Amino acid sequence: MNGPPSLVSSTSTSDTRAVVSTLYSDSYAISAAVLAYSIRLANTTAPQLLLPYLPGRISDEALCVVRAAGWTPTPVPFIPPPHGGRGVYYRFFDQYTKLNIWNLPASVAVYLDADTLVRRNFDELFDMPWSFGAVPDVYGDKRGFTVGFNAGVMVFRPDGGVLRTMKAALEEARYPPEQAEQAFLNLFFAGSAVRLPYAYNANLAIKEASPELWMAMEEDMRVVHYTLVKPFVDERDRSGKMLRDDDRLRQIMDEAEKARGGLFKEEVGWWRETFEAMMASEVGEKIDLCRRAAVIV
Repeated sequence: MNGPPSLVSSTSTSDTRAVVSTLYSDSYAISAAVLAYSIRLANTTAPQLLLPYLPGRISDEALCVVRAAGWTPTPVPFIPPPHGGRGVYYRFFDQYTKLNIWNLPASVAVYLDADTLVRRNFDELFDMPWSFGAVPDVYGDKRGFTVGFNAGVMVFRPDGGVLRTMKAALEEARYPPEQAEQAFLNLFFAGSAVRLPYAYNANLAIKEASPELWMAMEEDMRVVHYTLVKPFVDERDRSGKMLRDDDRLRQIMDEAEKARGGLFKEEVGWWRETFEAMMASEVGEKIDLCRRAAVIV
């Protein structure tokens, strides 16, 4: 829908920068909290951590947890999938709501899925002189490395006009529906999307597709994306509830370490290490207070 990349001013100051994620289910609240903790460990200069969420879907307990970790929860309206959701994978039914990030109060933002973990500072993205950038997608199956980008990590410039254009195009646009907003964004930005290095979205599928590449980029990784294993949620549980039992969460981490023949044991260990550091900190004390208050109520 859009042409080649166009240069924009890159003179943003730190007070107009934001790191953004989204929360559609209580089950991802702890993961979002760990993400926020990892962002602060990386010493980002962005003063805002904005977390759009769906009112009525997220409990007061979950909101308390993410606030304790440093997020500012921001209510946004549900954006339904086009065509009544036909062809959309059930886990992606809420994903079009992500488009609301283009209406957030920031001049430049970095979006991170709640199943990512920051390993190193990525502030250079805020000074990127383009309107939109993302990392090429990778799959662990025969599709392998692709030209299309993954929407789990994006750098963008919020603009309400862009959001209005997106929403107006949803019903008419033609793209593979099963990948929901990611496929739509690939069509919408097309050739105007700058492809960022894999270090900014170290999708675990890269390790499965090319262990050699994964090893070579490990020291440069900014953000790890837990696509193929999720050490923070029992994917068999569709209740959407947040885990309050840290011992059960550690069991899930143990299972994730063993998954796929133990291929991602080290990467699960990175997430575990950050989780344990968070829970041993003042942030962890606040999270415990949130969970205890919910049990009392």
